[in-house]
Amino acid sequence: MKIAIVSPYSWAHPGGVDNHVAGLSRELSRRAHDVTIIAPDEGTAVPGACFVTAGRSIPVPANGSIAHLALWPGTGGRVRRVLSENEFDVVHVHEPLVPLVSTSAVLGARGRVVGTFHAAGDGRSMLYGFAKAFLGKAHRRLDVLIAVSEPARSLASRYFPGDYQIIPNGVDTSRFAPGGDRPARFPSGSGPVVLFVGRNEPRKGIGSLIRAFPTVVEEVGDCRLLIVGSGFDEGKIKRAVREDLRDRITVVGFIGNEELPSYYSSADVFCAPAIGGESFGVVLIESIASGTPVVASDIAGYRGVLEQTGGGRLFRAGDSGALAEALIDLLSDEEKRLDLAESGLERVKAFSWEHLAERLESVYLG
Repeated sequence: MKIAIVSPYSWAHPGGVDNHVAGLSRELSRRAHDVTIIAPDEGTAVPGACFVTAGRSIPVPANGSIAHLALWPGTGGRVRRVLSENEFDVVHVHEPLVPLVSTSAVLGARGRVVGTFHAAGDGRSMLYGFAKAFLGKAHRRLDVLIAVSEPARSLASRYFPGDYQIIPNGVDTSRFAPGGDRPARFPSGSGPVVLFVGRNEPRKGIGSLIRAFPTVVEEVGDCRLLIVGSGFDEGKIKRAVREDLRDRITVVGFIGNEELPSYYSSADVFCAPAIGGESFGVVLIESIASGTPVVASDIAGYRGVLEQTGGGRLFRAGDSGALAEALIDLLSDEEKRLDLAESGLERVKAFSWEHLAERLESVYLG
């Protein structure tokens, strides 16, 4: 099949949706499909797939984060031109009602149009509210509605009722797997390492983890905290704890996707303390596929992943005391960590891109 996969988010600022698009495109290309990715800006190439830029993006506040969207005049025309010049069998649009790239792709597509909704939240969505008011025609053009999780379906259906299939985010189990060498910037020492991966945004919950860390050290002893992600000020992070604990915290900052698997597989526990706004825990399945158990906040997007994989345990979101207790429990019990890792490795296979791409092929064929 000739497939266009569209993302409204900047390819130069990869996040959950773009990583989903890249993983799916890589697997579909491996399965001999002709895949073209359409997204704003430019960035890392995906083996086997063609990339077409939809133009420059600008930062827009959305869902407690910053979305980089292409909203310049001419964006829609550029997307429609790509679609008109190619005879795609399927146009798979992610966040199909987010302007302008996705909405233009939905309205300009000639073949079968599949829409995947990713966002989730307990409140209202500014982007979905805008789309409902001004882009109802785009919603009616979708042949298939997909949500990556039950929370994503709940939010999307609130604005756009319909029959949604749940097809989750995936993980490349050939890249995210146990073993491998420790990265050069991994903390030294013999004690266990707690890993955090995410941007420096309040909803990611790094504050809860920093507040919990002194209690963890008091109980576990020689443990380390490793923070991976963009936007962190190492000095500010370290000043938030006692002076004697500061050398136990390492802030690596942004790393490329190629480096990320080795951080997961080298850690003893992965911590995801987000306080909300997560439709699906991609970082959870990446860690579980790497053989590293997870401690995650009990929010809907994370709860569903751990219920299906059994690769970790939950704590009350925003409660640093409960987080410390969960971390101490796992860091103090190697056998428990191994049991969770073994369970997770077996059950995370349901989230492999190989498995999900097969499901999506059936959707594409109708």
